[in-house]
Amino acid sequence: MSTVNTVVVKNLSKSYGNFLAINKINFSVEKGTIHGLLGENGAGKTTTMRCLLGLSYSDYGEMYINQEKISKKNHKIRRNTSYLAGDFRPYENIKPMEYFKYILKLENNKSDRYLELSELFKLDLNKKIKELSKGNKQKVGIVQAFMRNSDILILDEPTSGLDPNYQRVFRELIFSEKKAGKTILLSSHDLLEISNCCDYVTIIKEGKVISSQSKEDLIKQTIKKISVKFSNPPDEKRISSIKAINNFEVNDDQITFFVSGDINEFIKFISEFEILELETESSNLSQTLLEYF
Repeated sequence: MSTVNTVVVKNLSKSYGNFLAINKINFSVEKGTIHGLLGENGAGKTTTMRCLLGLSYSDYGEMYINQEKISKKNHKIRRNTSYLAGDFRPYENIKPMEYFKYILKLENNKSDRYLELSELFKLDLNKKIKELSKGNKQKVGIVQAFMRNSDILILDEPTSGLDPNYQRVFRELIFSEKKAGKTILLSSHDLLEISNCCDYVTIIKEGKVISSQSKEDLIKQTIKKISVKFSNPPDEKRISSIKAINNFEVNDDQITFFVSGDINEFIKFISEFEILELETESSNLSQTLLEYF
């Protein structure tokens, strides 16, 4: 069964004056998945999203949503796409209820899903937005992104300002949306958020994509720390020949191995020797992602 990509980015570049914000980046977002853009602040995540939405125009490259090319004139392909800006700023002198109704009226959308979502996030609909805390203003942004029932959601730092409990509520919401067939592209500089939420991860550093792969493939790269006590340990030259061993530390007859990739190769290797004791410890996905920075 062939993969269907909802979003495709090819050789995308964008400069602001002499500053090259993104440099020939490539990645694709598979339909019905949660795809994370991971990078430090200023890496190019927001610029990429703004180009996808036509809020900023690229200097070079191509972008596609549902196999239709994004251009300055082709706005219709974004009608079924919802967006939460990283610097979300709603009209502050009205109440959330009024704000949601206004946005939906502009789009001739009769959805009342904002009621369900506001209850989910315990958002006060009848207090003026300017009176809300930073976290509650972010909830307004989340509700306005999800209330339209769009098939594609582009979310820039969506949990910024939320306390841990509502970060969990947000994760449960996007898992539910994914189950309903929605495609979600979200950005974050938070390793834990990306590792907890995403099926695929594209890592952007200084405007360049340095990795774009599935969470499963990233987990395979997770380094395992395995300490083995041998009756007669292997020599260091032999250890160095095993590709799955990234590094090792020798302490008399005990050797600590740092293993990634094909664990079977490592097991076959140590099974050639008499083992007295064995202990294992794995790093988590966040630690693996951290190695890219």
